[in-house]
Amino acid sequence: MARRSHSRKRSSNSGPAPSKWQKTPGGGRDISRILDPAPKVEHAADGDWFVQYMPAVNAVKTYKCPECSRNIPPGVAHLVVWQEDHLFGRERAVEERRHWHQHCWDTRRIF
Repeated sequence: MARRSHSRKRSSNSGPAPSKWQKTPGGGRDISRILDPAPKVEHAADGDWFVQYMPAVNAVKTYKCPECSRNIPPGVAHLVVWQEDHLFGRERAVEERRHWHQHCWDTRRIF
């Protein structure tokens, strides 16, 4: 009995299927965001502060550290800090958050 070749045509709107090593656009979740630790509260003489670690993979913009006034370039891990007990509420505190070098935050001057 002769074999028949059944070739299926792909629909014109689909391209080649991505390999298992390729990321599909919009597919899957960014696991690094899930693994980031939640902000922790640090208590200091100048108040209570939320401190969030920003891993290098998520640091995509340039920021200026308020302690040393140097830039924190993209791709550098750092801390995002905002006041926990802001006078005008949590929303305002988040708007006024600042990005710090780890060392600068650890050795900051408290007035």
